[in-house]
Amino acid sequence: MHTCVTIRRPSGPLRGSIALPPSKSVANRALILAALAGDPDCVKNIGEAEDTVTLRDRLRERSATLHCGDGGTTLRFLLAWACVQEGAEHFITGNARLLQRPHGTLVQALRELGADITEVATGFRVRGKRMKGGTITLHAPESSQFISALLLVAPSFSEGLHLRWTGLRLSTPYVRMTLEILKHFGARLHADDVTIGVESGTLVPKELSVPADWSAASFWYQIAALATDAHFTLPDLDHNGLQGDQHIAALLGSFTETALLANGTVVSHKASGPKVLFQADLKDTPDLFQPLAFTLAALGRSAEFTGLHNLPLKETDRLKAVAEALATLGCEAHYEGGLFNLQGPITNLDPPPFDPQGDHRMAMSLAPLALVCNAITILHPEVVAKSYPGFWEDLRSVGFSVF
Repeated sequence: MHTCVTIRRPSGPLRGSIALPPSKSVANRALILAALAGDPDCVKNIGEAEDTVTLRDRLRERSATLHCGDGGTTLRFLLAWACVQEGAEHFITGNARLLQRPHGTLVQALRELGADITEVATGFRVRGKRMKGGTITLHAPESSQFISALLLVAPSFSEGLHLRWTGLRLSTPYVRMTLEILKHFGARLHADDVTIGVESGTLVPKELSVPADWSAASFWYQIAALATDAHFTLPDLDHNGLQGDQHIAALLGSFTETALLANGTVVSHKASGPKVLFQADLKDTPDLFQPLAFTLAALGRSAEFTGLHNLPLKETDRLKAVAEALATLGCEAHYEGGLFNLQGPITNLDPPPFDPQGDHRMAMSLAPLALVCNAITILHPEVVAKSYPGFWEDLRSVGFSVF
């Protein structure tokens, strides 16, 4: 892959069928549970996303040192997995930016439940054991991945897990996803608005085919909102609510049409009404912030987003990165806490190259702006391999110039 790519708008109508990558979120949860159930190969169609392939390989190798690259989910889930590997010792590590991200709340929770973890500058030394488990409260944790990591290994605890989740509850759909996949592998559990209980027990390997990724679909909704001649088919997208990012269809419903046909989900452009303030609470779906923000700016809209409290803790500080990119494009943007305001339209049609700063979603959400700018250049385009390795080829397949 070159050190940059330049994207230009298609010369003709945007048409095509896009084979989206499998859901990284579903795959990573299923891989951990399948490994604990004793049959990692029962998870089918995991795709080629870098984070998922890394997790699969680490679970197969079970080597003394488990390097997680840049994958936050990979590290947090492997950390919990290593804690319940009785009699085994593992060193969990990753790249520098990953180690700088918050993990302390998860480490402390695992210790309270009986884990043996030693934190050093370059990672975590874990001595696996039969953990007791029991009752724990997490108040407004920085990431819902901490909740999911505990839930995934809870059947291995001798006393199971009784978890109270209080305060600000970010990314709740990802926790619901974890619970549904736990049930698939035979876990016994119950949940209400505040507490989640998982009983001690043996997981059962059961084949699971990973569905297409709604997070990846969001970039095609972005394209459909911006291109008046857009008409895409997205096969294998489940509409069962398992993936919270399915909400992109409703959030961009003023600008796109969604139809469920025999050959897949068809997404097309829809003429929008008056330019009113766009408002959305993304507490449950923070990964949709970047495609939504750039879409609204490109449409010349003003927008207000709330519920973005954990975005500074991602691969990059996403609030800062989006605000800087919008300023480069000639838009106004302001953010404070979990609130972000922007005002379109994009006025700089020849922006300089954008550095995604290691963030796959930043690169992919900027690319569709080639529909309103003369060209968009992205540095380090290989970052998309984290979740959507075929993104640039898929853009080419519907007529974009990508070189």
